[in-house]
Amino acid sequence: MTAEPRPAGERSGIAIAVLWGFFVAADGAAQLLFKNAAAHLPDPSLSSDWLYATATSPRIWAALACLGLTFGSWMMILRRGSLATTFPMTAVTYIVVVVASQILFGETIAPVQYLGIALIVVGVALMRPAR
Repeated sequence: MTAEPRPAGERSGIAIAVLWGFFVAADGAAQLLFKNAAAHLPDPSLSSDWLYATATSPRIWAALACLGLTFGSWMMILRRGSLATTFPMTAVTYIVVVVASQILFGETIAPVQYLGIALIVVGVALMRPAR
């Protein structure tokens, strides 16, 4: 028994959802890695010691690699959609970073921040392409 091939539109929809998931994961990971790196580096200064510590930090390099993956996935997303509808959707990363910072770093999220997250979700939902 062979499975029916999926219509092109359905395959395209799955592909863009995977790209968005990858984009949000890579961008969120980059921000979390930068935060973690900052916590493990000495206080910022323009000294050669600080610059060396920053340039040799595996966390910084991992964050930069994630930004590279973010860039690649963003280019693929932009090929498939308009900037007017895709750019506002990048705000989903804010939600991931805020929630992950609470879980990973024990940061406090105030009720007004939860309201902000809800507004971002509503705003992104409203940015869907016009039909």
